[in-house]
Amino acid sequence: MPTKPFHTITAVAAPVPSLCRKYAPLLLCGLSLALGAVTVSAEELTVDEMACALDPHCSKPFVDRRLRGVTATPSVRPPGSFDRTVNFSFNSAELTPEARKELDAVAEALTRPNTTQLEIVISGHTDAVGSPEYNQKLSERRAEAARQYLMTQHGITGDRLVAKGFGKAQLLLPTDPNSELNRRVSFQNPNYAAASASGGSAPAQPAPASATPSGRATTSGDGF
Repeated sequence: MPTKPFHTITAVAAPVPSLCRKYAPLLLCGLSLALGAVTVSAEELTVDEMACALDPHCSKPFVDRRLRGVTATPSVRPPGSFDRTVNFSFNSAELTPEARKELDAVAEALTRPNTTQLEIVISGHTDAVGSPEYNQKLSERRAEAARQYLMTQHGITGDRLVAKGFGKAQLLLPTDPNSELNRRVSFQNPNYAAASASGGSAPAQPAPASATPSGRATTSGDGF
C-alpha cells in the first residue's frame, strides 16, 4: 500500500503581536499595529479537505495554505490531523465570533458520511510566551471550549470528542516560538494510522488516560 501523506488541522488563537503583549503599558501596541505587524495568511482548508485529512481512505492530498514554506514534523502534525485558525479573546478561552464560524466549518467536516463515526482528539496549543504551567492550563481550556461548542451547537456527541492541552510543548514553528501559528487548536483522528495499515476502519480506542471520562481536558494557557 502506498504511503499516505499525513494531515493536520489546527485552530489558531487570535494573533496578538509579541510587542503588544510585552509593551502594552508603554502604548507601543497601537504603534506596532499602525506600522503594520507581520500577519499570517488566513487561507484555510475547505470542508472537503478537512474531512479528507481525517479519513485514512481518502487519497486526495491537500496543502495547508497557511503554512507555505513551513515543514512540520510528524510529532507536531501527526497523521490524520489538520489545523484550523480558531480565534480566542486575549488571554482567554472565550470563543470569538470568527472562531465560531471556523468551528462551524469543522463541524461540517466532522459530520460527513466518511467522518461521522470517527473519534476526534481536539488539542490546544500555545506560543512560548508565559510560564509552562499557565500555558498548559490555557491550552486545555481552549480545547475544551472548542469541544463544548461542537457538542452544544452542532449536536456532535461528547464520546466522539476528547479535549487535550499541550501548552507550548509542541510548537509548530520552534524557530519563531512567539508566532501566532503556534497558538492553535488541532483536530486529529487518533485511529488514522491503524486504519491505514489495516486497510479498513480501525475501532475507536479508549480516551487517553490523561483525559477525564467525559473527554474534558484540564486547562492550559499561553501568554496571550
